[in-house]
Amino acid sequence: MHFAINRNRLTHSLDLANATGLEIGPLVNPIITRAMGNVKYVDRASTEDLRTWYSRDDKINVDDIVDIDYIWGEQSLSEATGDTAQFDYCIASHVIEHIPDLITWLGEIASILKPGGVACFAVPDKRYTFDCLRPLTTTADLVDSYLNKLRKPSFRHIYDHFSNFAELDIQTAWAHDFDAGNLKPANSPNHAYNACIDSIKENSYVDSHCSVFTEGSFFELLESVSALGLLDFRVNKRFEVKPGMFEFVVQLEKLDSALSPEQKHAEFTQSLEVTSSTALLMDFTSDQICDPKVYYDIGNGINEIDSQVSNYTEVGQPMQLRFKLPPVDILKFRFDPSDNECSFQISGIRWQNIEGYSPLSVDTLEPLNQIAKASAINGRFSCESVKGANDPSILIPV
Repeated sequence: MHFAINRNRLTHSLDLANATGLEIGPLVNPIITRAMGNVKYVDRASTEDLRTWYSRDDKINVDDIVDIDYIWGEQSLSEATGDTAQFDYCIASHVIEHIPDLITWLGEIASILKPGGVACFAVPDKRYTFDCLRPLTTTADLVDSYLNKLRKPSFRHIYDHFSNFAELDIQTAWAHDFDAGNLKPANSPNHAYNACIDSIKENSYVDSHCSVFTEGSFFELLESVSALGLLDFRVNKRFEVKPGMFEFVVQLEKLDSALSPEQKHAEFTQSLEVTSSTALLMDFTSDQICDPKVYYDIGNGINEIDSQVSNYTEVGQPMQLRFKLPPVDILKFRFDPSDNECSFQISGIRWQNIEGYSPLSVDTLEPLNQIAKASAINGRFSCESVKGANDPSILIPV
């Protein structure tokens, strides 16, 4: 279930059957299989070297590691793939946090994308992972790694990763009473130090999370890098962290290389504003305090993951509900006003999407489940649930 949701969000709006793609670090679970489209795989080592590396990990069946087409190590990505601007999209799921020099990495991805190409990333949010005790990555961290041209994790990356590693499962992370301050690091300082020493031996690679993000800090970092003239992307789509999950998803669109750094930054800041403000706004009145919920179908059907909750707190008084949405194509909405029987009215709906405000007519609203009465008169949709209702809902066509 989680993997399918992750795939659907990463590949949203991509024409996999007709596009040429590159997936970074597919290991045993590629987001895009070769049967789905023309995709190439790239990793930091060859297939055989990866199988040798992961032979000590009993969670990985090394025979399932996919065949790697390109090795991206000391050379640039365009050197590894043999050309520039040849791919329509690039996908990396839970890879970006392992990258020692994020600025150079993003620049090399941009170099192999066609104009308007899309880079799609699933990124862990530290609040729900074993990184929860670690400090957030700063712009200074990224600039230091960039100017040092790191191709492997630094001693600082390795020590921070191992010394602050904390055991944390997703159910605990989302519990209402969870306090990360009560967690203790799982490793001793000596363990972390020895991991640094191991990296010296035979110049070996010690896998580490080199960057630590929350959803908010990630986009703040991109904005800072863009302001420095070091980012060739704008935000195309973004999917926030959902309850019970631990990552957010972002699609970045390659900007025209002819633009100046100032123009690229303007494009980025505009895209960040648009993708941060996408929402469904509803003028709502009810006979009870409730937590209305909107489900949205982006091609996965109606499901709990693709939903947003608002709060109605003034009985009998009109309130504007705001449901934050991803900036993507949405097929339809379902609105659940309450978990109990209720009467409610909707006097206006506006969809604030990437094209601006799009009013939706209340005349098109349709009773869907456990609705006894419904009518639309003079721009107001009035509804009454059945007695004893526990899941009344209506359909909002787009």
